[in-house]
Amino acid sequence: MPSFAEAKVGYQGEQDPSAIEESPEPDLTIENTQELSSGALLEQQLREQEIRMTWQERMNATEGFWASYMNNRKNTSAFVEQHQIRREKRAEKRLACRNDVRRANKDNILSETMHCFRATLTLDLEMLRKEQQYIEAIPGVSAEHRAAAAFHIQNLMDATSTIVSAIDVGVYGNKEDLEEAKLNLESHYRLSKRVSMIKLRIDHSIMWSKQLIVRLHSVLMMGNPHDEVVPKIEESIACLEQKESLLFSLFSLEEYSALDSQFRQVQSEIKFCTEMARKAFMLNKELEQENDAL
Repeated sequence: MPSFAEAKVGYQGEQDPSAIEESPEPDLTIENTQELSSGALLEQQLREQEIRMTWQERMNATEGFWASYMNNRKNTSAFVEQHQIRREKRAEKRLACRNDVRRANKDNILSETMHCFRATLTLDLEMLRKEQQYIEAIPGVSAEHRAAAAFHIQNLMDATSTIVSAIDVGVYGNKEDLEEAKLNLESHYRLSKRVSMIKLRIDHSIMWSKQLIVRLHSVLMMGNPHDEVVPKIEESIACLEQKESLLFSLFSLEEYSALDSQFRQVQSEIKFCTEMARKAFMLNKELEQENDAL
């Protein structure tokens, strides 16, 4: 059985998942059932069944997640590092292009603009291919949201490749046509891809919330925390459960700016929950040290 000290918690932090499979269900014993009416008893039984199902779903969902996360950690780190390098490379190219277009004369400004747009689109395609590979391997997300993100990335890649080909064969005869292509790419493809990627991140955050809730519950049941610490653990669990519900509610949003801002807000609130759990861990550690010193 895990001790409290073995159950360090933190949002996407280092955790030993060994106790997840051992986590018992919450103690849902009905007290004084004789005093309850049949209707109230049935209602309480249904509520207990709902709680059991929720906990079972959490434990089933998190089974194997930690091992998958650890196995994929190097790939994730490499992707994040390389993605940032590619973003910087693209930003440098855009800056150089703006300077080239600014220096171009009236006769070649359109060709220079197309050349620069094509160059940045080519860099976009490289980034999208890498992003597509990354989401195929990321652990802790549902098949639904993984497939949605992959679908919109592929759509954006196809649309981008079409514009590159159109530039190559001279489809765009003026600046207005090129601007229309840019706007269409942004409004119809990039925006949909951004929404799908945020929902993938929300899905991933839900998995982490489940992982922490299950871990904290296992500590509560089997870690022998001090009496003074128990309500703090329960408060942390309740906090995470509330944020988990908020995360689920975000899936109904389709407008990008609202989805992005609300997700950021919930993320900051989750950090508050995990900080509560860390403080509970530190308090328990202090109390253990005091007892050892006696």
